[in-house]
Amino acid sequence: MSTATAAYTGGFNWFKTGITVGLLLVGSMLFALVYLLIPEFHEWLMASLGVGWAVAAGFGLAVLLAMIYRPTALVRGWRWWSALAIVGAIAVGGLTLWQGESGASYAYGMAGRWGYAVTGGRLWLWTIHLLAGLVLISLLLIPKAAKGYWTAGRLLGMVAWTGLVFAAIGAKYTAIGLAMASVAVARGTRRLVGMRPVKAPATPKPVFQPAAAREPNEPEPPEPSAAPQKVSMSRSGGWQLPPVETLAPPEPNQINQAAIADMTEEIKDALAEHGVYVDVEDVKAGPRVIKFGLVPGYMPVKATKDGDTSKQRPSRVRVGDIAKRQKDLALALKSPYIRIIETPEPGEGLVGLEVPNPSPGKVLMRSIVEGPEFTKIVDKGGLAFALGEDAGGQSLALDLAAMPHLLIAGATGSGKSVCINSLVASLLMTRPPDELRMIMVDPKRVELTPFNGIPHLVMPVIVEPDEVQPALRGLITEMSRRYKLMEEMGVRNIAGYNSKANEPMSFLVLIVDELADLMMTGGLEVEQQLVRLAQLGRAAGIHMVLATQRPSVKVVTGLLKANVPARVAFAVASQVDSRVILDGGGAEALMGKGDLLLLNNDHPKARRGQGTLVYDDEMDRLVEFWRNQQGPPLPPIDLSEEDEGGDEPDPENIDDIYQGNVLDQARDLALRNPRLTSAMLERRFKVRKSTADELIEELRGEGLVIGG
Repeated sequence: MSTATAAYTGGFNWFKTGITVGLLLVGSMLFALVYLLIPEFHEWLMASLGVGWAVAAGFGLAVLLAMIYRPTALVRGWRWWSALAIVGAIAVGGLTLWQGESGASYAYGMAGRWGYAVTGGRLWLWTIHLLAGLVLISLLLIPKAAKGYWTAGRLLGMVAWTGLVFAAIGAKYTAIGLAMASVAVARGTRRLVGMRPVKAPATPKPVFQPAAAREPNEPEPPEPSAAPQKVSMSRSGGWQLPPVETLAPPEPNQINQAAIADMTEEIKDALAEHGVYVDVEDVKAGPRVIKFGLVPGYMPVKATKDGDTSKQRPSRVRVGDIAKRQKDLALALKSPYIRIIETPEPGEGLVGLEVPNPSPGKVLMRSIVEGPEFTKIVDKGGLAFALGEDAGGQSLALDLAAMPHLLIAGATGSGKSVCINSLVASLLMTRPPDELRMIMVDPKRVELTPFNGIPHLVMPVIVEPDEVQPALRGLITEMSRRYKLMEEMGVRNIAGYNSKANEPMSFLVLIVDELADLMMTGGLEVEQQLVRLAQLGRAAGIHMVLATQRPSVKVVTGLLKANVPARVAFAVASQVDSRVILDGGGAEALMGKGDLLLLNNDHPKARRGQGTLVYDDEMDRLVEFWRNQQGPPLPPIDLSEEDEGGDEPDPENIDDIYQGNVLDQARDLALRNPRLTSAMLERRFKVRKSTADELIEELRGEGLVIGG
């Protein structure tokens, strides 16, 4: 073997190193040229994996160098390479938690849509990935750690099981003690009043719990005027709130208990015919729906070959078997609008069955406004909303400030517009204009225009689609101004600011009656503005109520839906529309006319209810009350756009565009929206189409605009 060959095989290989370094330099230069000369490639990189490409490139380079110099190290140290890959994946997932200022990094985070698809930009989900990755790394590098994990998990399971056993025993003896105490008290009471003990009926009837205000046998409650509610008292700002008598009094609803008892027997018989045995232990009647609580029973014990049944253990009916019989129950109850709730509410070991009420009633707004739930929200300073009553007859009083935004969807005639009127009426009953201002958008021109003239409106009801985007931009400017004031005051939200400032801020509520018209005319820009308001509006006291009768994925986009957690679904045409609103089915089986499903943070499973009914004359009295009231002057809220370039420049001379500063503003707009079009520039800057096309060509040449 020659000296050169020995140097090549035993010493440092300068030749291979030089080739490797040269190839890396050439590849880096080619990548830089493509990155700079092809804007589409740059956009694809940032949209697909973002900054995470640096992590992927580093890992790939390390693998490439190992294959060139130490190929056996990839096989021998596979555990270390796998651990390094897991660390890189965790790092890419963590990049989704940081959001850029514009473009794809603003929508998906610094790891692009691939990283966003893994974690969704949620800290808790990335934390789970981090913990799982650490456990997997420890198992790869220290295989003996698996035994320790198994032992620790087994000990935790034993401790949890022991705690549950002791808790069950304690609950059992506590229930026995309470039952004995109640029996003793009942016997003592009968001795005092000289009553005879009443024998229990031979066949136990289901426990029926109607709403307290709807029991026909109870005496009439005192008139609300004798004890005025807090919601009808005047505030210190000089404005007088409307009295509760402005609303129509609640109408009593007669409960047909005989019909409910017959339905109970029909439910048990219909399920028993198919070998599904249940007991009905709890019945709650709502205005439109009756909720039955089903307890799975036990299957009959089958005898063995020798006829002995003592060795057989009875098996309980599965919840899935009850859910499979929904169509049989609908046939037995002669109603297609039934709904089975397989997962019970916390604290209730029952399978819920919702059946239409044979004697339906109305939920008038006054019955909710005078309730304790609504009054509690008003007392703590929230934006109370009388939505209606649930299937059990309980009030659905929500706080718009805590939601903090609401999406309402439903087909024509399902009750969507009445729900919006209930929301506006709730706000007008509880908030004077110095505490609450509203912006209404009504492309249909008939639903919200009757509210013109009330002092709560910042501007007249917007009916032209072209006027919506300037109003949204002005609202974003107002939100930024409020954040600056809160920063100077050193507070985090509007509540902290109002507790310290001499001039408190008022809540701002944006109500859009038809979101589909806005998305069709405004497109991406409207969606970006609504998403920005949804993300940052809560702390500044800005809340949105969006309504649509066409809940498609083009109208209710995923990004918008992710920032609007509270949703109310009325009857829709198909299960696809229901999944768009609620991420699940159910809304396609609603009865209409106010029958709804509510999904919010307090109720992660859809909760059924009946919407509040507000008559037209009630709304007319409310509007007239506020129109005729003369209060102190209100602080101005300027939502008008600033002058963005003056008069339109001469399209024949592009230098006029530069002198008018329109091009600089178009550059700023393109940085926030790389898919800018000439139509957007026409509407934004009020220029001709030829001028907008020249601006787009100029921006495309600078690499700020992508697409054709």
